[in-house]
Amino acid sequence: MSGGQQKNAKLIDKDGEEERCKEGEEQTCQKGEEQTCEKGEEQRCKEGEEQTCQKGEEQTCQKGEEQRCKKGEEQTCQKGEEQRCKEPKPKATPAIDWKAKCEREWKLSDKGISTPDSLDWQCIYGKKPFGRNLLKSPNPEGLSTSVPPPQPSELEPPPMQPLEEIGDFSGWQVTTEHIPVDTSGIPPGVVVCYLPNYSWSIKEQCVDLKAEGLWEELLDSYQPDIFILDWYEDSKLDKHVFELHIKLLAEDQKTVIKEFSHAPENKMSGDTKNWICVSHIFKNYGPGVRYIHFLHKSKDLFVVGFHRTRITNSTVFVQLRD
Repeated sequence: MSGGQQKNAKLIDKDGEEERCKEGEEQTCQKGEEQTCEKGEEQRCKEGEEQTCQKGEEQTCQKGEEQRCKKGEEQTCQKGEEQRCKEPKPKATPAIDWKAKCEREWKLSDKGISTPDSLDWQCIYGKKPFGRNLLKSPNPEGLSTSVPPPQPSELEPPPMQPLEEIGDFSGWQVTTEHIPVDTSGIPPGVVVCYLPNYSWSIKEQCVDLKAEGLWEELLDSYQPDIFILDWYEDSKLDKHVFELHIKLLAEDQKTVIKEFSHAPENKMSGDTKNWICVSHIFKNYGPGVRYIHFLHKSKDLFVVGFHRTRITNSTVFVQLRD
């Protein structure tokens, strides 16, 4: 050995090989173990890392391989292998057979309903097309048929208000139809201070049955029942204060396959604190139905204030037969 050796470092020549230890690094071997570097290989220890060998084992660096330990991880190396620490993979969720789920819950096969494989059954299941109200904003003013309609104040006449200030009428197309004032019963020369000024408040919307989760084979062959319900206030403003018009339309949204209209005549005497229900069921309406056009009219009166006929709980739903 010659001079220039660093303290606690030892240079061993073996068949022309040289073991080099970098400055500031410490090589520690457990008692009774020997660390050997093969020909042409260099053992490198990164700063701040400690290389530890289990008792009775020999750590050998294979040619061209590098052992890397990430901060905070524990290294347990099998001979000649590289350790990689990965997060555990989540267990795979079994695929759901959505068609079978729909058939089972709605008993489609038992009812003889066609279920093509080409349909998106997960989407259909998510839409829940049966027994659900298909109308948007069916109760715009938040009124309940279990509570009598609001009564006007006796102290001052009710003002006229825009519908958007009264409730949420989103989804409805709203128009007003003014009714000409009838002066035929007024004798010539008679001056009338207040003439009743009537108008219809018309609200309508069109339901796309396929967009709501129904499919062509169901509508054309099975033809599920279509239920219509509506509630209006017995306002006593006139003999006719409410109309309901329903049309089952074809793909072009113009061809009428079936329709229902109702314009009841109400008694002008009695209590005005009642709700009246109108209902209808479409059965065996024939193939081709794709849309439901829903329209109702309520009569308003302007004379010493604005008096309305309210409507609530408008409903359209499709139901499978038992």
